[in-house]
Amino acid sequence: MSEETKELYVLGKISGYYGVKGWVKIYSYTQPRENIVRYKTLKIKLSKGQWQDIRLDSGKAHGKGVVAHFTGYDNREIAAGLMGAELAVYRSAFKAVSKNEYYWADLIGLTAVNLENIELGLVKRLIETAANDVLVIRPDQKNDVKAEVLIPFVLEHYIKNVDLDKKIITVDWPVSWGEGE
Repeated sequence: MSEETKELYVLGKISGYYGVKGWVKIYSYTQPRENIVRYKTLKIKLSKGQWQDIRLDSGKAHGKGVVAHFTGYDNREIAAGLMGAELAVYRSAFKAVSKNEYYWADLIGLTAVNLENIELGLVKRLIETAANDVLVIRPDQKNDVKAEVLIPFVLEHYIKNVDLDKKIITVDWPVSWGEGE
């Protein structure tokens, strides 16, 4: 992976046509889903597999999805080449967040350590639930934790500290809770 693509974060993909004037449907991974159209310049990965710039003219939430129009894609036939393509931005394009707010992308890959300084594993992904988000921690081969651990992302209760610079998240979660005991 080149230095240029290391900082890219995929925000969605083009999933279909919307009308005949080049508009497309976007399956957005952002929350809320229409946040993807905040970015006027995105990177797109077309069938050749290389990322290139694409300029967003207009976009909006529509039904359960998002629709958008890109510069130069003014009819359905031209837009056909966009189908299935991923859309991404550099991490530096993300809006700044307040204290104790985090992008999921920044939490993935952090090492989870409990209050007893026992390493539980790495944050592999997050799950959105009605009550709160949940960290999915996959154990490392080098520790005693054997099963995947699910920890509610509740600041000051289960989540005691997030240190993005050190790539560590400190959690109030005994090892035995992760073992199904």
